[in-house]
Amino acid sequence: MLRLPEGMERIWFLRARGLSEAEIARSLGVSRQAVNKALRDARVKLFEAFFRLAETFSWKVVRINAEKGFAVFEGNCNGPVKVYALYIPGKGVRAVINVDFPDYILEHAVEVGLVERKDLEELVKVIEG
Repeated sequence: MLRLPEGMERIWFLRARGLSEAEIARSLGVSRQAVNKALRDARVKLFEAFFRLAETFSWKVVRINAEKGFAVFEGNCNGPVKVYALYIPGKGVRAVINVDFPDYILEHAVEVGLVERKDLEELVKVIEG
């Protein structure tokens, strides 16, 4: 699983952008409990996806934040590398080696409030914690 189901993805994305569960429920016309369950399930699925990536490629997990949809790994590819994985709505999990972030990932980071502007250095600092 590298993509969340569409409805779950929508709820997860709204929460990642900073909306409360009650605001999401009102905007989608569902109960707060349904939103809460979808968010719990999304976090579990994202954790599983990130851990599966680490296991598949023998990466060491450095950090995972399923609420904002990112993970940091350490690996080896002709030498030590940092691997950054982010969940991008409509695309699924995308991983980049070292800091070779495509523009759409920087745009996503601004959308979900990880950074205020498209600033690669700031994004790396935030993700690495």
